[in-house]
Amino acid sequence: MKATDLLKEQHQEVDELFERISQAGDNEISALRDELVANLVGHAAIEEEIFYPQTREALGASPLIPTSYEEHSLVHIMLQKLLSTEPGDESFHARLGVLKELVQHHVQEEEQELFPQVESAMGAERLEELGNRLESRFDQVRASNVEALLTQNVAKSMPAAASGRRTRAAKPAARKSAAAKRPPAKRASTQRAEPARGAQKGRRSTPAATGRKKAAETAPAKTGRAAPARKPSRPAKTTRSTGRKGGRSSSASAR
Repeated sequence: MKATDLLKEQHQEVDELFERISQAGDNEISALRDELVANLVGHAAIEEEIFYPQTREALGASPLIPTSYEEHSLVHIMLQKLLSTEPGDESFHARLGVLKELVQHHVQEEEQELFPQVESAMGAERLEELGNRLESRFDQVRASNVEALLTQNVAKSMPAAASGRRTRAAKPAARKSAAAKRPPAKRASTQRAEPARGAQKGRRSTPAATGRKKAAETAPAKTGRAAPARKPSRPAKTTRSTGRKGGRSSSASAR
């Protein structure tokens, strides 16, 4: 079977599973959901591992191929959500509907745009050979641990987003750490400065300091009393004694 015909057939099988799940009872939904997950994970695996690389080789650069990879990533995320939801939960059918819309959009792009280009670029023989490889790999994926493979696919599709969250979470933590370190330094410097101001105030208001100031103010007066400026008073005594002597002389003369 040609590769494009095989992929179209798988698209049809997935569409039928969506319809059966929407009409099934609660006791049947879990088994049908597991079948849907296995088919979609296997289908995405053979496209990403084999079909898309061969298509890029045949067509060269094409925006349809990277777009298809991104659409697969969204499908894987919704599949994981669907597996984590109980069939009786009210969100189960809401998630199933979103998944169906994603798959139908992806299928429409491939069947209407990509597949015709591939069929024009590849010959019938090459498409047959490619179809055999796709079918063999699909059976291998279906027989493996599909849920583990789905988990790996989801992890590979979101590394950048996870890294961005870690970076944004680390930055506020760094800012908080820096802010937490600064206030203690300010409080420490304030505590060192406050005693100095207190000591200065204490020296100004201490009675001993006031007394020293008064003593310094009165010191010049004491120095004035002890100064030798009073020595000229001695000549007055001399004058008195001279007068007495003079008196004696005059009395002597009188005699």
